[in-house]
Amino acid sequence: MHVVVASNPTARFGRSEPVGALVAERIADLGHRVQHIAALDFAGQLEQTRFAMIGADALVVVGGDGMVHLGVNIVGGTSKRLLIVPAGSGNDFAAGLALGTTEQVIDSLEALLASVPDRVDLVRIEHPDGVALAAGIVSVGFDADVNVRSFRFTRVPSRVRYQAAILATVLRPRHRAFRVTLDGGAERTWRTLIAAISNNRTFGGGIPIAPSADLRDGRLTAVFADELSYPRFLLVLAKALRGRHAADPRVHIVDCETAEIASDETVTVCADGEIVGRLPVRCTVMPGALQVLRIR
Repeated sequence: MHVVVASNPTARFGRSEPVGALVAERIADLGHRVQHIAALDFAGQLEQTRFAMIGADALVVVGGDGMVHLGVNIVGGTSKRLLIVPAGSGNDFAAGLALGTTEQVIDSLEALLASVPDRVDLVRIEHPDGVALAAGIVSVGFDADVNVRSFRFTRVPSRVRYQAAILATVLRPRHRAFRVTLDGGAERTWRTLIAAISNNRTFGGGIPIAPSADLRDGRLTAVFADELSYPRFLLVLAKALRGRHAADPRVHIVDCETAEIASDETVTVCADGEIVGRLPVRCTVMPGALQVLRIR
């Protein structure tokens, strides 16, 4: 089998850099042809990995949700398989698949590469600058603001950059007005801090934003909150951290197959913790579009 290993040398603030090389070595020892790519920037990693996958059978991504995002944008919707070695600071998609720890996955590489692929859903995101795929959560609210801030905090040490971005966003949250259409129904306007289209249950390293979401049900889960005062926002956020926000009457959770979101403001769209574009977007479920290798 021809296998491409793509790893993020900056995952877990650099502590995961040796993991990619170890995974490539283990797979080569199993008798497979291996090509290892470890670029420092996302764009370079995407370009090099996509080119390498032209003649390959399977892609192994080593890192967190950002590397999963890279992987699904290369093999999503194709017959090629994805194997995830969770080695990032945020491994929400891997957790949703119950893959286990980094060490458990590495110890099971032989069985994983020989396993029958499990098909899971993806999200197709159409935006003004193109099309992207997502594995987990598409966000235009609080989480997107956190991600954008973390990318801008270049002078903050990488070890605490995301936490600093969360704190800055909590201290100065921003309501935005969104025009939302679900499954072609009536357009509704929400002025909100919380707006996400979910394929997976969690984001941000385990926050259960969509407790009822299922990776295999052919549906997406839209999560929106009403306009909130600052104390109410803190209360809903505290509930969301524990997955208890679904019962709050100010939070609306709706299953759908298609979600369209627009705004009169310029709003950045994030998916799987990566910036993918800007509003307006049309998110559509792609049932069973990803063939992922896992032991069931």
